[in-house]
Amino acid sequence: MTTINVGFIGLGLMGHAMASNIQNKGFSLGVMAHRNRQPVEDLVSKGAREYANAAELTQAVEVVLLCLPGTAEVSRALAGGQGVLAGLRPGQIVVDCSTGDPNCTAHVAAQVAARGGHYLDAPVNRTPKDAQAGRLNVLAGGDSAVLDKVRPLLACFSETIHHLGSVGSGHKAKVIHNFIAQGNATILAEAFCTAAKNGIDLAAFAEICTMSGGYSRTFERIIPYVLRGDDSGQQFALANCEKDMRYYTDLTKSTPTTGIVADAVYQTFMLAKALGHGDKYVPRLFDVLGEINGVRVRVEQEEQA
Repeated sequence: MTTINVGFIGLGLMGHAMASNIQNKGFSLGVMAHRNRQPVEDLVSKGAREYANAAELTQAVEVVLLCLPGTAEVSRALAGGQGVLAGLRPGQIVVDCSTGDPNCTAHVAAQVAARGGHYLDAPVNRTPKDAQAGRLNVLAGGDSAVLDKVRPLLACFSETIHHLGSVGSGHKAKVIHNFIAQGNATILAEAFCTAAKNGIDLAAFAEICTMSGGYSRTFERIIPYVLRGDDSGQQFALANCEKDMRYYTDLTKSTPTTGIVADAVYQTFMLAKALGHGDKYVPRLFDVLGEINGVRVRVEQEEQA
């Protein structure tokens, strides 16, 4: 299986780590030119081949992996004379690891199928640090036989691979999961903002939460920002949270199911983006809520000394 040629499009924090693991496990890797040269040059220096556009890359490989911010970027990568679809051959597999809009997944899959290809939606959970360590969780939707063909490839960067059902199931499960995580972050930001405004010792309050129902994986990742100013635990932009929550609220409407809490969480991230914090990582949501409420939601450095 390691003789297979793999093409990777989307070399951001997650994508670069995923592609590096694919390369390290002996797969032949092709990458596409990108405005950020550092990850491309890193992979090329280790033997990857660089292509000028998605069509050329697709023509040279057997499996194409996409790890892009969302469905709009995936659609652009597929379309046009230099897109993936222009280079796609019958039997090729397109694996979309992006967090996509579940309401659009079937259309994207149909475009690939019309060219004779196979499509899997396979978004991933966890962080760039986990991607570097090969410990992501893959949430796959699509034909199980197609998934089995690429399991060794996905295993390069993942700890677990979960088949959720037919095409679109992976994207649905991903945005539902992200609603839980991003909803938790919103609750924590509001709660610690209220604690700060009431003069409660934030370090002591955080310690109490670790011993009770207030604790979670999201807590573990973002509270270090309140305590030490460390926002590296959740390297995911607030603007991407807004996008994910928009996908989730749209899913609740199309299902339909209630989305009462989801609308509030979405509006919180929309507000963070509108206030100019969109490019900042999730832990900075404490600053957004603090700005709105006129309080600093941080343990002061002199308190830590």
